[in-house]
Amino acid sequence: KAAELKLWCEQVQNFDLLKQAFESTTGFGKLIAVQPTVAGKNVYLRLKCFSGDAMGMNMISKGTLAVIDLLRTVFPTLIILALSGNLCTDKKATAINWMEGRGKSI
Repeated sequence: KAAELKLWCEQVQNFDLLKQAFESTTGFGKLIAVQPTVAGKNVYLRLKCFSGDAMGMNMISKGTLAVIDLLRTVFPTLIILALSGNLCTDKKATAINWMEGRGKSI
């Protein structure tokens, strides 16, 4: 099931559905990309978002919840264990932030 969800998220037409769900919660936030990572039976989704000039954590949280709600309709047996896991990078020094970037540089 984890691999099935990963493959589903990687299909262009399904990303468009995720983007529509995310962006339905905000007038400014944009979903740029979704990177699913499978770790055993779990799937972690890294959502790459744009929040305009705002820091945007509340905006992104609301959009993420809409993405989860959509995924639960497509995958009814989906169990949400946590909103973040080891791929959570808020206030943490992580290699993925050096590679992918996080926030803004001025």
